[in-house]
Amino acid sequence: MIDRELLEKEAMAEVCACWYYDLADTLYETPDSDLQAIVSHSHKCETCGH
Repeated sequence: MIDRELLEKEAMAEVCACWYYDLADTLYETPDSDLQAIVSHSHKCETCGH
């Protein structure tokens, strides 16, 4: 099982600048699967490509 706190920290470190504040505002309600996609870079930003 993945530690949610660690997953949140990793996602905040890996998220692009375009989504940083949106993720910060919704971090606690963001599903683990979305956070994992951010960390693994499988969720790409349409604006910056990161």
